[in-house]
Amino acid sequence: MKKILAIALLLLAGCFAKAQNYPSEWVRYTSDGYFHDIESADTKQEALDLARFNLAKQIQVRVIEVSQMDKNVIDGRSSIFYNSSKKLSTDVDMNLAKSFDKYDSTTRKHQVILYINKEEACYFYENEIKMLVNNIKNCVTIADNYSSQGFKTKAKEELQNAIKMFDEAGKPIFWINVFGLDENKILEHLNSVHNEEQIVKQKLAELEYGTTYCVVCNADNFGKNYPKLQNEIKGELSASGCNFVDDPNQADYVIYIDASSREYNKVSNAGGDAYFTYVDAAVSIDKKATGQRIFEDEISVKGSHTLSYNEAGRDGYKKISKEISNMLKENIKL
Repeated sequence: MKKILAIALLLLAGCFAKAQNYPSEWVRYTSDGYFHDIESADTKQEALDLARFNLAKQIQVRVIEVSQMDKNVIDGRSSIFYNSSKKLSTDVDMNLAKSFDKYDSTTRKHQVILYINKEEACYFYENEIKMLVNNIKNCVTIADNYSSQGFKTKAKEELQNAIKMFDEAGKPIFWINVFGLDENKILEHLNSVHNEEQIVKQKLAELEYGTTYCVVCNADNFGKNYPKLQNEIKGELSASGCNFVDDPNQADYVIYIDASSREYNKVSNAGGDAYFTYVDAAVSIDKKATGQRIFEDEISVKGSHTLSYNEAGRDGYKKISKEISNMLKENIKL
């Protein structure tokens, strides 16, 4: 800190020494509301180059001060500020600098004043923050629309674009501090960015659960319900990353399965009887948001057992659950 103070005093002393004969209309630009430097040289360009160099050094001192500021000002609301301060500590922004020049016929020198209006600079960067927040909000709105229509992938892409924008927020937030914006206003902007950051992250987290499915299954085995078919299929799909809901209205996709068993034949021989059945299933998938049927097919699997048609039907259901699971994996978005 002592080193910073020493540099600042030297810069001020230099400015005072060089500013003895500057035009009176330049006085306003030497107040606390401005970063400024006045230089004199044989040519206007030489004076301007020197002023730009020295003004940059002045701002550099302030940049270092802000980079080392007490973290209580930021109150831990976001890492954006500190990540950017490290990057910008050697990157002085001179885009907002303005200048006036005058030729002194007595000394045959060109005088130049280069200055940055701190209030105008704060206003400029505040607008950048507001525009950025609005762009992020637009991404969230678009993502919500995509999500409501069942386009979860596109929704995630919009939110991921919004996440990238938060990296851009660091620069204007840093500069409003450098140029001395009121601390309460700085915190307002930080809170605004932070709140949007939390919204985007929460929505992304919700989408990370992936596409949701509801399995509506009617399975009949010779007059009796066979609930194992639904459980076995959901188990197979869950292992592949599917997420399920019980309410079809809450699902992205609804899987319909209608299955039943039927007698095929009975074979008797010296070793005993063998019962054979077929389990027939109609399978379809509807995209809930649009009401579109995206897949439809039928399948039949043969089952067998030595005890009864009922047990042969159970065997058929065990086999067909694998077939249906494989069919669904090929036709749904995992």
